[in-house]
Formats: sequence, C-alpha cells, structure tokens
Amino acid sequence: MGALPEQAANDLLRHVGERLSVRVQSEQGHTDDLVGILLPTGELETKNGVRTFDPARVVAWRVVKAPRGTGVPMSQRILDIESASSELWAPTDQERTLRWHMRAAGGFTRRANSMTPIAAPWESRAWSGNSLDTDLTEADRFYQAHDLPTIVALPMPLYEDLAAILIAREWRSVLDISVMVRIDRNSVDEISKEHLGQIEISTTPDAAWIDAHGRALGNDGHSVLTSGTPRFLSYVIDDEIVGTARVGFARQWSALGAVRVDPKHRRKGIARALVERAINVAQDQGFPFMLLQVDCDNHAAITLYESLGFTHHHRNIYLSRD
Repeated sequence: MGALPEQAANDLLRHVGERLSVRVQSEQGHTDDLVGILLPTGELETKNGVRTFDPARVVAWRVVKAPRGTGVPMSQRILDIESASSELWAPTDQERTLRWHMRAAGGFTRRANSMTPIAAPWESRAWSGNSLDTDLTEADRFYQAHDLPTIVALPMPLYEDLAAILIAREWRSVLDISVMVRIDRNSVDEISKEHLGQIEISTTPDAAWIDAHGRALGNDGHSVLTSGTPRFLSYVIDDEIVGTARVGFARQWSALGAVRVDPKHRRKGIARALVERAINVAQDQGFPFMLLQVDCDNHAAITLYESLGFTHHHRNIYLSRD
C-alpha cells in the first residue's frame, strides 16, 4: 500500500470514481482497511454500504486495479450500463438539470422519452419534498413542450427509495423491464437455418426492414434507431423480410434490440438465428459485452436469451401519473 502524500484530501479526490483501498487509524491507534469506490463527497461506497472516514486519519492508501468485469460494485455497474444505454437509444432532444436527465424523441421507445435520475441514489436529500416538486414541475414543462407525458425511468434497486416516494404520490408503474447482459468473449455456434432463408446485414434500415419491424418511425424514430452506429439484421425468405434485429455499439457495450419475427413464421428458430448472428456481429466488431431490454412478462423471449448466455442484471421501472 502506497504512503499517503501530502495534501491527502486533495490527492484522494483526484481518484473519484476509482476503487481504493484506504487504511484509517482510529483515535485509539487501531487501523481499519476500507475498500470501495471513492465518491465525490469523499466517502467510500463499499459492498456493505457508504462509509465515511476522516482524511486526516488516513495513514496509507492505494488504487485497486481490478480486472475488467470484476470487483466493481453493483451500483456502479448499473450506472455504467444505463449511461451506455442512453447513447444506444439516443433521444432527439434532451435537457439536464442537477438531478435529472430529461429525454424526448417523439414517443419512440420509452427509454428515449423518459426522465432518469442523475443524482446518485445515496444522495437522499436530492429527493426531499420541495426539490422533487421543483424537478417535476420543470419536467412537466419539458414534456408538455414535446406533447408527451412525464414518465420517470428508475434503475432498480438503486432508486427504490425514490420509487417509493413517487408511488406514495400515486404514480403507477406502466412498464417493468429486465436489463439482461451477456459477458462472454466467445462467439456462438450458429444453428443453420439456411434451408429456410438467409440473414442479410446493413448499416441503415431500408423501407422493407422498417415494414417488417412493424412500427412507423418518423424522423425521431429513425434517429433513435440509427444511434449507436448499429447494424440491422434481416431474415429473408423468398425475397421477403420475415424477421428483424438490431445491434448497436457504445463505449464497451453492444445492445440487441428490435427482435421481431412475422407471426406466420414463428416457432421456426428464426428469432434464435437472428440473436446468434447479432452476438457474433458484435464479437467481430470487438464488443464482447452485450445488453438487451425485455419486458419482465415476456417469458418466451427471456428463455431464449438465457439459453444463449444472457443473465438478468437489473430492472428498469417506468412510472407515470396517468
């Protein structure tokens, strides 16, 4: 463990967001080793909660370099994924306050048309009655200007306290999403469905892909769908697109979405073929970490994703007054 330099507090604060091991000496002369993520407040977020310490009593410290994908607190992993997801489904208009990120995109996708907290979940004072009222009034102004309802998106369990406050105010859940991840540097063996059709890949969604996707885009929807330098997958049978998928890229993450199969062609393994190819496309692009969002009630899709190595990471709940 490295000796603590002069100007201890200032030097430590240069490492905000990093994992530190800090040795603190008590007034009785005993030492206590703390390991966690250094917060802007000067506290450490450890696996047992947020710990406060007196910088004047720090006798030694070091930065802990954990291997990628290990040793990072769950809260930090959730925030990292949520930050990347905002780029993978990017809004066409957005506004940031001290505590919130408000996003709008003509109603295309819940993520791109909802507000999500910026203030850290442990800053409970951020959700006091007066500040929350002020924030919601500002949010109503933003969303009314876009002719959209005010929807609050909360990553769980980080913001359980805030969710409880809003539910007590008679906000209700309108969507419950499982965020699933696949952390694997290996490609998957694709089960051949060539006897049915073939998978084509493009960098833009053409009119046939959009028709097969089954949802009108408009300018806002097109912008959201093409954020994250995506690839668009089409499953083609007899010159007709019967299945679609999209995989986008941001930071160290790829994101799977827009998986849809024509009802007449379901239960033929087409969705699985599309997901397998999307995983391998991401691997070829150098993105071994993939995430996706799926409705918690969509058990068939969840079973498919689990069979290909995805696991549940966290939930997102969407709350509305309406």
